[in-house]
Formats: sequence, structure tokens, C-alpha cells
Amino acid sequence: MRVSAAVRLAGAAPDAARWAAARLALLVAREVFVVGRRLPDVSAHRAARLLGPRAVEARSYAGFRQALPDTAGWLLEDVGEAADLWRAEARWWDAVERDGRDMLRRSRFGPPPVVGAVALLSADAWRTRGALELAAHGGRGDQPAEVLHAPG
Repeated sequence: MRVSAAVRLAGAAPDAARWAAARLALLVAREVFVVGRRLPDVSAHRAARLLGPRAVEARSYAGFRQALPDTAGWLLEDVGEAADLWRAEARWWDAVERDGRDMLRRSRFGPPPVVGAVALLSADAWRTRGALELAAHGGRGDQPAEVLHAPG
């Protein structure tokens, strides 16, 4: 379902296509190289639309990163180990927030301001969820503090 959502988002909202491709790369990397699960054939076929067949068929994390198109590769370019994908997720949210803010600044009619507003609300929800999770664990979370930082 998440693979299909990313592919649909990239097609329906061109302003969000870069985010959709990068988020899909993060999803596939986690499933395949962290969890160790193979993507179902239907999902792999759909993911190949945004990531390319070479990336989806890659046998190693390094091969996956090298095969990604520019629209997704930017997210993982300095994440050398699959265990460090949490850094890519934090970077993805920072990019979504920054780009969303830029879309809102370009005040014009059409989808971009709406996509920008949804992006900012989503980033706020992600950080709020993280803060609540951290509070639920007595302020001793397993994730580094960088995950909750607000970009400067």
C-alpha cells in the first residue's frame, strides 16, 4: 500500500515527486536491507516505476544506492550503512518541511501552496509524534536527538 501511495503521489502532485521517490527508496531500503524481507512482486514492479528496475533488484545496499535515480538518490548519498537510515529519514523530513515552506512562499493559485501546507502539517505531526514517544519513555528515547530537531 505504501509503495502504491508513493507512485500515485509522484504522478498526481509533480511538486511532491522528489519526496515520493526518496521516501520510497527509504521504504525499500528498510524492508530489504534492514528487515531482510523481499518485496512482493507486485510491490517491486510498482517501486521500479520510481526507482528503476536496477535499484529494486539490487542484492546489496551499496548496489541499491548506486542504482537509484537522482530523484531518490540524494536522500541516501552519504548514508553508507543501512543501519543509519534513521539519518536519511530525518533528512527527508527536513527537505519536506523546507520545500513545503518554499511552496507556501510562492503564493499563487494552484496545487503548490496546498502541497506545501500539507507538507508542513505532516512534518509537524511527525515531530509531535516523536516528542510524544520520547516523553512516553521518560525522555530516554532510542533515537538520537537530531530526529526531533527543527531545521534552522
